[in-house]
Amino acid sequence: MTIFVKLSGQNIGTFQIIFFRGLFTLLITFLIIKKKKKYLWGYNKKVLILRGVVGTLALLFVYESIQRFSLSEATVIQYLYPIFTVIFASIFLNERSSFKSYIAVAFGFLGVYSVLNYPFMSYDESLQYLDVLFALLGAIFTALAYVLVRLCLKLKESPYVIMIYFPLFTVPLSLPFTLLSWSTPTFTNWIYLFMIGLFTQLGQTFLTFGYRVLPAGKAATMSYIQVPLAALGGLFIFHENISFNFILGSLLIFIAILFVIKKS
Repeated sequence: MTIFVKLSGQNIGTFQIIFFRGLFTLLITFLIIKKKKKYLWGYNKKVLILRGVVGTLALLFVYESIQRFSLSEATVIQYLYPIFTVIFASIFLNERSSFKSYIAVAFGFLGVYSVLNYPFMSYDESLQYLDVLFALLGAIFTALAYVLVRLCLKLKESPYVIMIYFPLFTVPLSLPFTLLSWSTPTFTNWIYLFMIGLFTQLGQTFLTFGYRVLPAGKAATMSYIQVPLAALGGLFIFHENISFNFILGSLLIFIAILFVIKKS
């Protein structure tokens, strides 16, 4: 999904990508809910609505950060979210977090610091702190959204109902901005948008069911496999260089994962 977002962003604005991604998910998930004869609106509407709003904010910040950074950098920063998930899960779900989980937080931030080539070591006019803030907010809101997914599942909501609340907010909120910044997609862009929708649907389905069987913090850390995959995608598709600092930062983040998933 991330690779096709990056490809689409070369000609299409962020809100337009978000709109079509949400529309695809909305239509497909609606058909699944109807086929399975589930109650469309769910039984815990306040939590479901909050999940939709937070997820939409996360999507906006994540997609925008993908355009502001290289694919590998954007992915590493975004994938701090498993660390934030551990923290939020302990607060909102009472899922026990060990001291090792908090050690992982320190390693995760050190990893991002390395990937960004130690931005605070010296003054760098090319560094845009707003870009970094957008990426970090994307990670924080993503973590909160997935903790809310876990909470909804604990409340016995259908995974598909949880999934549809995301585009229920994403589509109408992104539509006005899409119309204001409309760029007519080429045939190739339509293919990219379709692939974004397809891989998003698959990813959200597996992720939601994964959060049903695993604690939030542990489930989130599994997603870190995207870090090396994104680096390879950036290298072979976008011809991005992988620096020593990126490799070091990625290793630090993988150490953080080990701290999170290793049994006490």
